[in-house]
Amino acid sequence: MIKKTLVVAMSVLLVACQNDEPPASTQAVSQAVSTQTRLVPYPTSISQSAGHFTLPGEIKLISDKNAPDSAAAISALLSQLGIKQGQNDNAVIRLELDPSLSLGDEGYQLTINQGVQIKAASDTGLFYGVQSLRQLLPAKQHEQYVLPNLQIEDQPQYAWRGSMLDVARNFQSLDYLKQHIERMASFKLNKLHLHLTDDQGWRLEIKSWPKLATVGGSTQVGGGPGGYYTQEQMRELVEFAAQHQVEIIPEIDLPGHTQAAIASYNELACGYVTESSVQNQCKDVVGDARLGLYEGTCVGFSALCTSEKPDLTYRFVEDVLTEVAAIFPSKYLHIGGDEVLNEEKSSFAGFITQVDKIVASLDREVLAWEEASAGDIRPSSLLQLWNDNYDIQPALDKGIHLVLSPCSYTYLDHGNYNGQPETYTWCAKEGIPLERVYSLTPENYTQAVGVEGAMWSELVRDGATADNRNWPRLAAIAEVAWTPKEQRSYQQFTERLSSLRGHLDQLNVQYHKEPQLNWQ
Repeated sequence: MIKKTLVVAMSVLLVACQNDEPPASTQAVSQAVSTQTRLVPYPTSISQSAGHFTLPGEIKLISDKNAPDSAAAISALLSQLGIKQGQNDNAVIRLELDPSLSLGDEGYQLTINQGVQIKAASDTGLFYGVQSLRQLLPAKQHEQYVLPNLQIEDQPQYAWRGSMLDVARNFQSLDYLKQHIERMASFKLNKLHLHLTDDQGWRLEIKSWPKLATVGGSTQVGGGPGGYYTQEQMRELVEFAAQHQVEIIPEIDLPGHTQAAIASYNELACGYVTESSVQNQCKDVVGDARLGLYEGTCVGFSALCTSEKPDLTYRFVEDVLTEVAAIFPSKYLHIGGDEVLNEEKSSFAGFITQVDKIVASLDREVLAWEEASAGDIRPSSLLQLWNDNYDIQPALDKGIHLVLSPCSYTYLDHGNYNGQPETYTWCAKEGIPLERVYSLTPENYTQAVGVEGAMWSELVRDGATADNRNWPRLAAIAEVAWTPKEQRSYQQFTERLSSLRGHLDQLNVQYHKEPQLNWQ
């Protein structure tokens, strides 16, 4: 391996005189030889040849008018690096749509050889090619940018490469969500699952039920101001995400995890709620306050009243989901469906079946947590697997596919290391370190559509903590979902990711300083 690297380095030096630009420094050329190792997620195919290309202070950019998102991305990258756009025919970056490429909608071809060419069948593919180019370049401005001659052909293994943010337990600002989307896009993550409602907060304006936001959104875990997003803000976020090739999946958790809704509209509760205290494991922490706002962390005590008030319950659900569908163009509406542990357990399966019909009437598909398999949902639905021990086979037999979020691999509210303060241990007593996340093998699930990291927020009260829990572990999620198993190596992954610290710094990520990445 050392001999091969030396040969390549010598070859690069020999052809340096062929470029019209001033000779690159020996250090810059040496760095160029190794830049292919910086890519996360690692591409499907990469080949490097002798020679290099030096980006000068001014380049000529040729992009396709039908690919505005990738054009905006490359322009932003050039501006970040202080490279001007002009008419330098000796230094051309070309973004080209080529429908004949057989790399799928998200695949791309990146060629560096006396210029930079990115080809793809879609704007999304070109955008991801730009993200790879971004990682090959330094994060900060330099006097010169030396790139190795190489060719990459790349496409994702899975279509679903996700990050879930729980903004219900503790609220996050719209600006933070935009920052998170930019960070996701840089690692080719493409699904942002927003957990918008729970016992502790309702975070989305619903005009037909306005108190959901004004009352239900007025607090959070431990108290505090809470907050909610207007429909206009969410439409703005949807557009911003789309420009970064990220689809937003809204979750309205039903029929459980609904205390914020019940506190907003007491009529949604069953009569027995006013007559008795909680009868399950939450009794001591909830007590008799079953109609008010909740600021604790127990789960499983609340539910909509399907058993006594089906007409009101389903009208409420239909009103809410109709407005949600009008805001979010995603094919999927996440309906929650987990942890109904109270008196409504007996009506749970029927509820899920009925809500699936409502979702179908909106021309959408159901996405739900694994427990929703108890209902009669369409085979086109998706279930999100979170419990390592749950028997999902009956759903698989129906042809239903899975989003993989097994808690012992992907629950990012657990520690980056054993004993990390303010983290959970209920699913993984020693935390979920980076190597554990990377060891997830989605190929073991024949009906998986992809992987999603879940960041629950009972113990995550601000953006800095959210960053610490998500990064760098979301980079591991990205590679596990993008790169085929036979090309994944944890040692090589850490070597590549360690060199991308500057890119995370440039994105203002307050990441965990992972020792295995030498980020102390």
